[in-house]
Amino acid sequence: MYAIVACGIFEKELELLRPDLGFAFQAHYLAAGLHVDFDGLQAALVAKLEQCRSDGSEGIIVLYGQCHPGMDKILKPYHAALINCQNCVDALITRKGMEDKAKEGLYFYLSPGWLDAWKDIFRCMNWGVEEARMGMGSFRGSVYLDTLKDASSREKDLLEFFDFTNLPFQIMPVDLGHFRSIITRAKESLED
Repeated sequence: MYAIVACGIFEKELELLRPDLGFAFQAHYLAAGLHVDFDGLQAALVAKLEQCRSDGSEGIIVLYGQCHPGMDKILKPYHAALINCQNCVDALITRKGMEDKAKEGLYFYLSPGWLDAWKDIFRCMNWGVEEARMGMGSFRGSVYLDTLKDASSREKDLLEFFDFTNLPFQIMPVDLGHFRSIITRAKESLED
């Protein structure tokens, strides 16, 4: 059985894809927001990778972007495969999708996991309303990546994010085909 070590941001999408991935795996989710604490991210990753190795996993797939400057160095001793993306957004919509949207301006992207975790992440960054509005002032708005087709039931959460950041939001429907393909490619790289 494979092990997947994933940022908690991806939990709902990975569980939705579980029946379609075509291989058995045990999922291990790390706390969302570790990307704002490199030491914490490294420690959590190493601990989980050690656990997966000692459990005799057939292979380890890591669902993170380049969230740590030493990501490749951290993973190397574990023969773990990192999905091919820069961050959680282009894991879900592709780099080209981000670039196409960027033609309209700079946007802050929220996946369902981000929408659930933003308060904790901002708290880790010591961001109150003033800091959030100042730090995000260059964004034209936010984009909710509707990976779970749940946007209509998340309006209250989106309005709360808007009230805190002053970023108007829009909804972007997202198919999980790209996310599924980068997970599959990471698994196949372990078989080479």
